[in-house]
Amino acid sequence: MVALNQSQLDDSRSPTEGLDGLNEDQQTRLTELLDQYLIALEHGQRLNVDQVSRENPDLAEVFATYLEKLDALYGVVPGFHAPNETPSPEHTDKMTLGDFAILREIGRGGMGIVYEASQQSLDRRVAIKLLPLASLLDSRQIARFKNEAHAAGLLQHPHIVPIYSVGSERGVHYYAMQFIDGESIDDLVSRGRTGSSEGLQLGTNQIIRWAIDIAGALQVAHENGVIHRDVKPSNLMLDHTGKIWITDFGLARRQNDVTLTRSGDVIGTMRYMSPEQARGETAMIDGRADIYSLAVTLYEMLTLRPAHNGNDAPTILKQIDQQDVAPLRSLRPDLPRDLETVIAKAMSKRREGRYDTAADFAADLTRVLDGQPTLARPPSIADRIGRFAAMHRSVVMTGVVIVSFAFVGSAFMNAQLAAAKQASDASAIRAMRGEAEARDAVDRLGLQGAEQLKNIPAADPVRRQLLIDTLDYYQRFAAGAMNDPTLRRDLAVTLGKIGSLHAELGDHDQAIASLTQSESLYAQLAGPPKATDAIRLEWSTSQNNLAQAHVRSGQLAEAARFFARAIATQRTIATRTRGQQKPSVTLALATSLNNLGLLLNQTDANAQAEATYLEAIDLLTTSDQKSDPGIQRQLATVRGNLSGLLTGTAPDRAVEYARQALSGQLDALQADRGNAKLATQTIVTLNTLGAAQSAARRNPDAIDTFNRAIEIGRELLARWPEHAAYRRDLVLSYNHLGLAYSKTGSVANARAAFDEALTLGRPLATQFSTDAETRSMLGGVLNNLGFLHQQLGDGLAAAQAYHEAIEHQSAAVRLAPEVKRFRDYLEKHRQNYHTVASTDASIRKAAS
Repeated sequence: MVALNQSQLDDSRSPTEGLDGLNEDQQTRLTELLDQYLIALEHGQRLNVDQVSRENPDLAEVFATYLEKLDALYGVVPGFHAPNETPSPEHTDKMTLGDFAILREIGRGGMGIVYEASQQSLDRRVAIKLLPLASLLDSRQIARFKNEAHAAGLLQHPHIVPIYSVGSERGVHYYAMQFIDGESIDDLVSRGRTGSSEGLQLGTNQIIRWAIDIAGALQVAHENGVIHRDVKPSNLMLDHTGKIWITDFGLARRQNDVTLTRSGDVIGTMRYMSPEQARGETAMIDGRADIYSLAVTLYEMLTLRPAHNGNDAPTILKQIDQQDVAPLRSLRPDLPRDLETVIAKAMSKRREGRYDTAADFAADLTRVLDGQPTLARPPSIADRIGRFAAMHRSVVMTGVVIVSFAFVGSAFMNAQLAAAKQASDASAIRAMRGEAEARDAVDRLGLQGAEQLKNIPAADPVRRQLLIDTLDYYQRFAAGAMNDPTLRRDLAVTLGKIGSLHAELGDHDQAIASLTQSESLYAQLAGPPKATDAIRLEWSTSQNNLAQAHVRSGQLAEAARFFARAIATQRTIATRTRGQQKPSVTLALATSLNNLGLLLNQTDANAQAEATYLEAIDLLTTSDQKSDPGIQRQLATVRGNLSGLLTGTAPDRAVEYARQALSGQLDALQADRGNAKLATQTIVTLNTLGAAQSAARRNPDAIDTFNRAIEIGRELLARWPEHAAYRRDLVLSYNHLGLAYSKTGSVANARAAFDEALTLGRPLATQFSTDAETRSMLGGVLNNLGFLHQQLGDGLAAAQAYHEAIEHQSAAVRLAPEVKRFRDYLEKHRQNYHTVASTDASIRKAAS
């Protein structure tokens, strides 16, 4: 357990006070100068202060003030004595840091200095690591240091070096940990590399066992939300009993700002970075980055050579991002082939190609030891084509897509595979003639193929991989087209697709960034008076997509702004082309109106939402192309949304709109029971209709409607039990059914329906704990169950249900604070809880 001394932790305020009063440019220059000074100091050098002051006269005074503070630490803070000055033994004996007496330095680098020390109050040996002085200039790094040290201190595992305490003394931040009497794997590997008899001369099985132990430690950390981010040989320690330990958990300095000139310590760290770390993609860093780094470390332990052997940052970064490492068995032919396969999987350049968890990695290494078949497989043709496509995207991208399709295995996909194979052969030739034809092939076989797979739940993993491969292609094209003015429209289209793919993959921040770039380019293209309607329509679509991305991120004001812009452009085009409209114009405008209606409904602007929905319905029903299947589907969607809006205020109208939306869906589904997309749409419409019927006091009809929705949902879930969306639809259906039963007085049936909703919903809330809608949905079910208990006179059960409802709804509010209905639901849950809890103090005590 980490001991945090609050008075010590607050000691970090003073170093940044000197920045007050400086403009932004001066602050930036001062920070850079002090950073240079401190990094040099840590490496036994000193900058020419007089020269720095002459070159920066406007900063001379404040720079001198900072140096005065730092020099006050000279010779007092261990490890930061003057260059070329070694403290005498007498002076070393007197060095203290809080409760710790410093004994000797045992390691140093750009990440800090480590000392052996004695904790005087407990009379035990410890190791103390100091946060680098340069970090004093960055309050965010200090805050991260405290938070991550605290989190890491909570980790308990037999192979994790435990952290005893975290604190600050005279402006220097430190943490104390268990002292490991031994040496690092880095030292052992270095001696083995030089041929020393004391080097790493252990058997392969022992090295694998160590890797299994460290993977187990990483698994515990990841389960507790701690990512190491700096797994490497120097952070693995062997004690004198041969036990391996991992240290510096969660406390390593992030290197997202790697430049081309850094210290050898940082270069050493870079060798073990995952590709996403090397590219500075902080949002992509998760437990799989640690798995990659452990695999690289294991590779080096087995071969006595680094996987990435460059001597400078550009070379190493290029190797990590683009080049495959030498196959393990090309250096050690005596090693098992399965071991090579397992390490190669863990070192995949794509996160998705690695093991999902460190436990999975450890399990496959254990299978290697036991001589059992591993889950990892040697690279397939698809893998080899995928790697080749990263460097030769225009020629082979279509081949990657085709190979991906092969994993689905259904008769439908086999037929698609045959057709796509023919397209691939032709497209590969055309792709060699130009990027435009290559992008057409990607669209046809990538995006459209992914859209077809969307209706096949069992193909979700294949579809995700297909999206990732397609995203990779588009990102590479965008990077090449960024400075080519002749490709502005192509670039705008591609950035829009990149944004949509990020959204599909759940990376909403990246989606907004790419869609914003796309919309900005379209604004330039559509601005001139001679711009075509086609360009303007594409621009409006980009605005609609950007607005949708803002909605998903909870930025509702920005979403409303871009919806309004899209609708204004689309109305202008529709007015100008009246009488000769194409379905694309009608659908674009109706889609934007529908999306704006959803946003208005979400913010309780119900009158405006109804007007917006009605405008979309009128547009679709009066269109010359109203028989177009796309228009018919959109019309059903808008009517269903309008029904949901009217349920609380005009239930009879809501029933009518829902019936219109349902018209034809049930018959179509009866004819095609395997159509998952149609089944999902039908369930949504049935739930909407049932809610409207219940609000109109037609509860027997509502019960029948909800049971029909449940019947379809059960069939879907039975066929595809891992599909979360089907489980969520069932939760909603059972919740509605429980409400309908309670209104008819069928208490037992109502309780059974709510219990079934919770049985299905609780795993979803655990699996998607950061999804506001899921947490709010479960909160609603629990609130309804609490009300049922209250009606039955069971106050304690009611209070417990309300209390749990509040927990989930509070999470939804934290995750999406701009969504008013989440706050309204939370207030309702709290009122219900206080109503029942206020009647009996024992209930309050039990529920708390």
